[in-house]
Amino acid sequence: MGTTRGWVRRGFTVAVIAALVAGCTSAGAGQPNPAPAGPEQVGPLARFYRQVLKWELCEQFLCARLTVPIDYAHPDGGTFSLPLKKAPATKPDQRIGTVVAGAGGPGQSGVAMVEDIGENWPAPVRERFDVVSFDPRGVGGSEPKLRCDTQGEPTGPVPANLPLIGPAVPRQRQFAEACLAQTGENVVRHLGSADVVSDLDVLRAVTGQEKLTYVGFSYGTRVGQLYADRFPNKIRAMVLDGVDNLYLDWREDPVQQAEGADLALHAYAKECAARTGKPCPGKNEGEILATVDRVLAGPDGDSLRSVIGTKVPFPAEWPALSEELIAAESGTAADDSGEDSDDEEDPEKSDDTVLAVVNCLDRPHPTDLAAYEETARRLRAVSPVNDGSELASCAFLPTSTVRPKTVRAEGAPPVLLVGTTVDAATPYRWAEALSESMPSAVLLTNDDVGHAVYGGTSPCVDADVDRYLIDLIPPPAPARCTTGSGG
Repeated sequence: MGTTRGWVRRGFTVAVIAALVAGCTSAGAGQPNPAPAGPEQVGPLARFYRQVLKWELCEQFLCARLTVPIDYAHPDGGTFSLPLKKAPATKPDQRIGTVVAGAGGPGQSGVAMVEDIGENWPAPVRERFDVVSFDPRGVGGSEPKLRCDTQGEPTGPVPANLPLIGPAVPRQRQFAEACLAQTGENVVRHLGSADVVSDLDVLRAVTGQEKLTYVGFSYGTRVGQLYADRFPNKIRAMVLDGVDNLYLDWREDPVQQAEGADLALHAYAKECAARTGKPCPGKNEGEILATVDRVLAGPDGDSLRSVIGTKVPFPAEWPALSEELIAAESGTAADDSGEDSDDEEDPEKSDDTVLAVVNCLDRPHPTDLAAYEETARRLRAVSPVNDGSELASCAFLPTSTVRPKTVRAEGAPPVLLVGTTVDAATPYRWAEALSESMPSAVLLTNDDVGHAVYGGTSPCVDADVDRYLIDLIPPPAPARCTTGSGG
């Protein structure tokens, strides 16, 4: 699922990196010992599992590139080159190992995430671990990259008898055709999460991890669940924060997400004044919700849906959301001169085209447009923020043949789930469901509004996650943090 994080970028300790980078520009120098040989390292995938990363200094970090096959079933075909970024442990003499951070989206850049959180994670973990992440295949600096550039207005016909999605269908068809033509169908077919999981296992091996230490946020939890299900014996520690789901079909997944978004919208309307201390677009919950309804019905409704969708999950963004709604209600432009900006606005940090394509690839979708019309009707009934017409692009894109599944990850060590009770992107019920289906899962409940909170808004969550990552001791059940207003 999509996510924006409000991490504050801070200066990194250049001296630490300079001490570690000496000699790392040549193959093999400064490399961790490779993971012990497994069956992958003696078969057709050996050249990928045995590759030596060439870490080089890049501003305040270390950078390298990872080569993986486009199609793991045919590894002698084409390859992806994926960018990596590392924030080395700040106390190398106390280093435990490497933690791989999995970014949200689909479509968010792991490289950009390291830039934002390398120093922002709690000190106990930053001192003991190198933090490494990557741009998933098709994202950011990936080569090849997903390209879906459309030119001009779509010319296809508007289908009849589809009042909700019909006007958007020509644009969705044009988008899908551009992706396939500019990227290549074979590449597009291999952008799904199943292939990203294979890439993650190659990354585990080449960063010297016999067993993976992983922290996944939002969509990164989808990748983490698939990894745990496929490689349960290759995990040292795994944190899944903002838990995505794999068990819902293409209809129920967006409907349940819309229910979570509506819950967060009502929390904003109820708590706006108390939590922000700033002007709100109404005096009480009812007035604020009425304002939302009016502006969404206005000429800028589509753009405001996007604004609400990206800002309502995060209380830190509520003052900016209020400004946008007040401006839309009064017919004036909101002041966007502030220092903070959303990650989604930077294509190097997040790419909504990847989100659309990967979500189509990860679940079977129909080609019958009437099914998308019905789902759009359900979505709009659940929440005014949801439109539903964007789902129709899946009718024209390759889709999965793998049915939704219940993740059990039999044999995995304790896996720590962080679920926030009011989460607009990954509803809390998804974390609850995974905690029930996965025998080794430990659920840490964060009583608050938010999404993907480790390293951000809850010192209590940070402390529990830190202890688990360092000492492999999860919090005792039932584990609960109360963050709330001002926490």
